[in-house]
Amino acid sequence: MDDREAPDLLKQLGDRIDKAAGRPDTSGPKADSGRSDAMGVGMRIGVELVVAVALGAGVGWLIDRGLGSKPLGVVAGFFLGVAVGIWNVYRVFMARGAAGGK
Repeated sequence: MDDREAPDLLKQLGDRIDKAAGRPDTSGPKADSGRSDAMGVGMRIGVELVVAVALGAGVGWLIDRGLGSKPLGVVAGFFLGVAVGIWNVYRVFMARGAAGGK
């Protein structure tokens, strides 16, 4: 018996014991796909919120520079960016709810 075969045989034995005990298979890509999917959605939501607020404030700042209305453009752009970011989050959750029922 080779040392390389021992871990493989132990894994096979463990899989057979888990199957006999009725435990779900926790190895492989399927076991981690739920966690990585949730992590991906969380990252997407975070990025969309930050980008929407930053773009809104940036456009407001440009409007302030052009019109000379110092704080009004930035404040309005910030709140518009927050609204757009929340709308994007809402769309993501509605799409996930309709598609996956989660």
